[in-house]
Amino acid sequence: MEISISTGLYYKKEYKEILDIIAKTTCKNIELFLNQAFIDVDINELKIEVSKRNLNILSIHMPLEFIAFSRKESENYWINKSIEIAKVFGAKVIVSHMVMGEYFDYTEEGLEELHKQNMIHFKNNDDVYVTTENLPYLVNGSFLGRIDELFEFVNENNINITFDTTHCAFSGYSIIKTFKKFRNVIKNIHLSDFANGIEHKVLGDGDLPLQEFISALKNENYEGFITLEFDFDNKKRNNITDNEQAIDALQKSINFVIETLNNTK
Repeated sequence: MEISISTGLYYKKEYKEILDIIAKTTCKNIELFLNQAFIDVDINELKIEVSKRNLNILSIHMPLEFIAFSRKESENYWINKSIEIAKVFGAKVIVSHMVMGEYFDYTEEGLEELHKQNMIHFKNNDDVYVTTENLPYLVNGSFLGRIDELFEFVNENNINITFDTTHCAFSGYSIIKTFKKFRNVIKNIHLSDFANGIEHKVLGDGDLPLQEFISALKNENYEGFITLEFDFDNKKRNNITDNEQAIDALQKSINFVIETLNNTK
C-alpha cells in the first residue's frame, strides 16, 4: 500500500508551485492530475521538475470532461496519451470518468457507452491499469454514480476502478461496505473526508469513519494506492489560505493514514 498526493490540489496555481507544496511534505509520491495547471506542460520539462523535487508519479488522472472536450479531445485520445505519459514516469494507474456530453459532439448516453467500450478495450493493457471511477449519485446522472449498476459493469467485464470515498459518501453509501463490495477490482483509492454535502475535505475535517476505513484496507490486505485528493482552491471545501497551511493540511492527512495503519493490528 503506497500513499500518494494528487496534484489536483490546485488548478489556479502554476504547476511548479503545486509540486513545491507537495515536495515539502514527507510523501514523495504523486498522482498527476492533468487539470488546467498541468495539461499543457511539456512532458520532458515536467520530468525534470518532478525529478528535481525527488517526486515519483504513481498514477495519472486524465483531464476532466469540461477541459478535454472543450478542446475536442476524446477519452480515447487521452487514454492513449496517458499511457504514453505513464511509460515516461513508470506510473501504474490511469484514472478516467469522461461521461458528460455538454462540451462534446455526443450525447451523455453516447459518451457513457463510449466510456464502457474504452474501459473494456484498454482493460488488458500490459503497462498500466486503466481505471474508471465511481462518481456522486445524481438523478439522471451517470451510471458511475449508481453503485449496483457500476458493480455489475465492472464485475461482468473485469474492469479495474479508482474508488473515491467522498463520491461514495455523497451518494449515501457506506465507504467501508462499498470498498469491500469492489475490493477485488480496486487499484487506487481517492481518499478525502466529507461533511454536509461537501466533498474532498482534509482527513479529520469531516464525518467519515476514516480510521475504520483505513484499518479495513489493512485487514483486507489492500495492495493498491491511497491517493489523497483534496481541493484547496474551493474555500467552501477547505479553508486553506496560503501554501504553509496547505503543507500542514497535507502532512496532517499523511500522518493520519500512517498512524492508523501502524495502530491497526
